[in-house]
Amino acid sequence: MSRFQVIKGIPFPNVPWFKKENIEGTLEYMPKDDDIIIASYPKTGTTWLQYIVLQIISKGECLPSFNDVLDRVAPFMEMTGPEVIDSLKGLRTYKNHYPYNVVKKNPKSKVLYIYRNPEDTFGSIFHFLENALEAKLNLEEFFEGFLTGDIEYGSYFEHVLSYFNHKDDDNLLLVSYEKLHANPKEAILRIAKFLGEKYYLDLSTDESLLNKIVKNTSFDHLKKNIKFELPHNNPEGSSEKSTNSINLFRKGVVGDGKNLLSAEQMMRLRKKLSEVMKGTEVLKEWIKE
Repeated sequence: MSRFQVIKGIPFPNVPWFKKENIEGTLEYMPKDDDIIIASYPKTGTTWLQYIVLQIISKGECLPSFNDVLDRVAPFMEMTGPEVIDSLKGLRTYKNHYPYNVVKKNPKSKVLYIYRNPEDTFGSIFHFLENALEAKLNLEEFFEGFLTGDIEYGSYFEHVLSYFNHKDDDNLLLVSYEKLHANPKEAILRIAKFLGEKYYLDLSTDESLLNKIVKNTSFDHLKKNIKFELPHNNPEGSSEKSTNSINLFRKGVVGDGKNLLSAEQMMRLRKKLSEVMKGTEVLKEWIKE
């Protein structure tokens, strides 16, 4: 069986919980006014940003299990389909991994896009998929797929670029994983301001609330408290339901991805990055030397 299912030119994971009709339905989904949409390429800090947003809009109260988040609190569009989004009450928050140019737009909704340096993104995806698929992946083959875009959700570089091309849109906030990691307080206040002046005032005038959200969304707290129970294949004929518990938070450091790659692979990664993102702000962030 192929690892991918290609829909509208995008390679999606070919697993039972990514149903074609859910993907097609959410690609055509029109956001409502005031919807909060968390967008990203996989393993760039999506879950981290998701919990930060939930904590901000709930004044530090909402910290549900990851499976509850996926299914009903801030649903993952590709997995749940449009009906679950439609069932949300009040202020609606949901997420996707779609490139900018394939989804419907509502200028009155708010979109937050988190991005991360490519070597750490590569390393995080590689380790996550080995865990989720319960299979040993070939590092060299996976690296080639990452460079060419022959990987789940396609080219990382093009994905990031699709959002950076709209960096000046009023309803889009670009969030750097590295800046969030370096100064969470400052980044959380920036996110709150984007979500609405009332959220910014709540945090900027109440240091104990801000500190609570920083603590609740810290890497150590999330790693200890948030797990992902993923269904996995049972032996043929077995009626027993079983799950694979996946730790979504592996290391949470910046720069660890380099340890997985050879000097030649890092050179090729930087070359590809420079070609695709030539002249962009994100290139200056990621290549400082």
